[in-house]
Amino acid sequence: MKLAKWCHLVFRCIGRIVFEYFRWILPYSRHPERYPIELRYARARKLVLRIVKACRFSPHLEGHIVAEGPRLYVCNHVSAIDPLLLIALSEKPVSFIVKMEARRIPVVGRLIRAIDGLFLDRSDPFQAVKLFRLATKNMLDENLSYAIYPEGTRNKTPYTGKPNPLHPGSFKIAKMAKCPITAFAIFGSFHFYDTTRGRNFPLYLKALYHMDYEEVAKTDTTALARLTEKWFADALVDFAREDRRYFAEGRNRAKAPKWWDNPR
Repeated sequence: MKLAKWCHLVFRCIGRIVFEYFRWILPYSRHPERYPIELRYARARKLVLRIVKACRFSPHLEGHIVAEGPRLYVCNHVSAIDPLLLIALSEKPVSFIVKMEARRIPVVGRLIRAIDGLFLDRSDPFQAVKLFRLATKNMLDENLSYAIYPEGTRNKTPYTGKPNPLHPGSFKIAKMAKCPITAFAIFGSFHFYDTTRGRNFPLYLKALYHMDYEEVAKTDTTALARLTEKWFADALVDFAREDRRYFAEGRNRAKAPKWWDNPR
């Protein structure tokens, strides 16, 4: 059924995606240095908002996205389309550090490159160091914020309230760029793969904490990872409860996913 969902999305958006791909995604991804990041991001966000609508998602932001200066966004990871939520809700340019495999995904890889996204080879620690240095340069030169998913892989059971262990190395970018950290919890984007259909599915983004650089500097990366992991766990439990209530109250014509009957 995942294929059916992707086919549905393609059917709804294929014309626009193809048009935008040749109009600006391809040239922007080949030569991003020729265009200001504000222009590249604005066009990417406009396309993302169309895709979010086609997916029948209703994005909800709890808290706020800080707009001042470069910042490292640290997010949990529950679906391949998680970046869409942050782009949809952030008017300020934000790019992503994602796994190398995403580079080969048609359109997606180009779109990520068009907004200065970087691809991490998790098997090569030396490449990671070079990548973090490049991210730092982009943050300082372009006043650009980056989002990273320190779980390293998608959490397939977020409704249990148990995030995957976080990799402390993901937090080193904030120390290298001497920038603040904002941690966000994401929930609901995995509904894209559900076999049910109905009204818009809620998609949640919650700001867990904003940490100034002074605090980042005096906290080691392992402690930052453990703190964030605890915040993720608490937020996932709350999100799962709200998501269950959403279906129980009949706010969606679709039935609750089967796993709600036995979430643990």
